[in-house]
Amino acid sequence: MILHPRPSPIAASMYQLRDIGIDAIILHGPSGCCFRTARLLEIDGIRVFTSSMSENDFIFGAMDKLRNVINEVLEYLKKECPKKEPYKIGVVGTCASMIIGEDLKSAVEEFEDIIIPVEIHSGLNDNTIGAVRAMEGALLSGLITNREYERQKKMLLKATEIEKARGMAKNKYLKPNYDDDLEKFIEILKNAKKEIKNGKNLKLACILNAKKETAYLFSNPLLELNKHFNCINIANLDENIGFDKIRKDAKNIVKEFNENGFKIDYITGGLDEYPIACENALSYLIELNPDIVIVSGVPHALLIEKLKDMNPNVITVGISDGPRLYHPIKEVYDFCIIELDAHAKVLGNEKIVKSRLGEILSYLNF
Repeated sequence: MILHPRPSPIAASMYQLRDIGIDAIILHGPSGCCFRTARLLEIDGIRVFTSSMSENDFIFGAMDKLRNVINEVLEYLKKECPKKEPYKIGVVGTCASMIIGEDLKSAVEEFEDIIIPVEIHSGLNDNTIGAVRAMEGALLSGLITNREYERQKKMLLKATEIEKARGMAKNKYLKPNYDDDLEKFIEILKNAKKEIKNGKNLKLACILNAKKETAYLFSNPLLELNKHFNCINIANLDENIGFDKIRKDAKNIVKEFNENGFKIDYITGGLDEYPIACENALSYLIELNPDIVIVSGVPHALLIEKLKDMNPNVITVGISDGPRLYHPIKEVYDFCIIELDAHAKVLGNEKIVKSRLGEILSYLNF
């Protein structure tokens, strides 16, 4: 049992549908369901509609209303976004529609365009279940291959495993923490710079292990650190893995790195492979045996304690999103820095976004 709020499977299915490349999403439920997710996705260019179920619909059902909404959405798309190929629409369940047993699959059968039903509600606990069900719908609709479905499912299940063991899905209450170790980390960097000037050969390893588009923000601290230090850089920025959007995001970041003279020494995987890319990063780190390690994105996915067992003197820093992650990260890292609202800041962007830490580093003169 998890005692603190967690992301919803409904929201996860909506983000996954966006990655698949749908044109619009219809939430079959009350107009307020997943309001924040809907608005954030619209920043990213996804049109989100609702069937606006009411109290009467909870009793008598709303299948006819849903069919009418699908027709209205198709008319809207034909007018506002004309194109030759069939439109792709995700129809996503909510707690209200799923509890009363609305059959989304039967509601979409009459349409010629590609309508992907995702029967999901928030009572399924793991948010990644929503993403898996979106993938199942995409597979049945022929939008993805079975091979890609299996790869994606493996990543999602691994992500759940990591969050339950080391992250925000722990079965205890995680108190939000809005203070972090930023000032202490800056002091460490200042001391490192002094030691380097005095002739010490310090190895500083920067690791990007970020989840999808959040890499636009979590790559920023590494970009700034490389302006001050000769870092060894490790990143999950394989441009040939994932859906078109994921590949494009990786290409955009690599391009910007190159323009800033940023060299990636080792690529660990794709932007949707952070649950396993961390394993490749760890193997590389153990060979490298650095003095300071900074992991940005999903640092708790990396078993940093294995490196510390080998070298107890290594200084480890985790950079992540969300005040509830501070304590889980501090259990395994020496220092933790929290970036707030990372997801909201990167949506709609195709360039690296300034992070709190990165902005501070850009003004420092060691």
